[in-house]
Amino acid sequence: MFRDGPFDDSQREPTHFDEIVDLNYDEELGIVKGQERVNANLAFMYNQVVSAAKKPELFMGCPLYPGEDGFCDGPGTIELAPHNTIHTWVGLESNPNQENMGAFYSAGFDPCFYSNHANIDRIWDIWRDIHDMQMPINDTVWLDSHFYFYNENLQLIKMKVCDVLNTTKMGYIYEKTDLTWLDKRPKPFVSPQIAKHTLKIRENYYKETSRLYLLSNDIKGRSLENPMTIKDEMKEEEEVLVIYGVIINRDVKVKFDVYVNLVNETNVGPSYREFAGTFVGLPQMGMKSSRTINRKSSIKLGISELLNDLEADRDESIWVTILPRTTSCVDATFDGVRIEYMR
Repeated sequence: MFRDGPFDDSQREPTHFDEIVDLNYDEELGIVKGQERVNANLAFMYNQVVSAAKKPELFMGCPLYPGEDGFCDGPGTIELAPHNTIHTWVGLESNPNQENMGAFYSAGFDPCFYSNHANIDRIWDIWRDIHDMQMPINDTVWLDSHFYFYNENLQLIKMKVCDVLNTTKMGYIYEKTDLTWLDKRPKPFVSPQIAKHTLKIRENYYKETSRLYLLSNDIKGRSLENPMTIKDEMKEEEEVLVIYGVIINRDVKVKFDVYVNLVNETNVGPSYREFAGTFVGLPQMGMKSSRTINRKSSIKLGISELLNDLEADRDESIWVTILPRTTSCVDATFDGVRIEYMR
């Protein structure tokens, strides 16, 4: 982080100055160190950009349209993390809401805000190359959406989304760097056969006791029926895990991780294939409106590759675990979990 001169900000977490960033960071449960963190970061980037984000909506989030009926709150993988987690990593933890970077209303006061967003733009450019999607969305409502800015001459100008999709036309390109994380596809922590045997015993137990959810140390898990197994003619469709009807306290940071066929809840993290993704919500004090207050969110995670690696792509059901990563999750609720297919 910039620590001197005009790019410095006094409201940054000092214990992170000499540390490698933790891209799946949560301050309440501690952080991994050294090479373990590097390995976790590489596997995490693979999941967020490649495995869980093979479709535009999964990476960029749900489409938002004008009007009451056009509202949606379903952020994509890139917004949830590393975007949101970088905000919480930089923000000063002793401040009420980790200002400056840790809260929406104050993040722009820290120059790191702009380098973080430039990097997200770079990752978006990388994602388009990886998935061969130079024009990922052809929706004219999105392409013609416009915003007003002041240019370098202090003149108010209007720019459309379609005007900023090609960085070359805007006068810049991103330097090509070694994307080490592209080769860091994670492996299962437990042998898939052992995991499925263990989870079958667990599922039968909860069926006998008429309990839908497993509640242990604030871990919520459930067996989820797969509406149809992957067949040859469905290879172009992405199997998507959807956690819907999520209600959180928008005045505080909220984070929970999602796992599939997780057996040992003490050995968790993005280094293992069982990790499906994360939800990270930043405090939004002063930014509430009639469109956002008390609205329900959703999280969609592509899991076709994950299920294949867990040898569960043809199974009739999978076990989904939602692991709270902040104490604020005690106030979080969700309506349910389902599987969808996305072209």
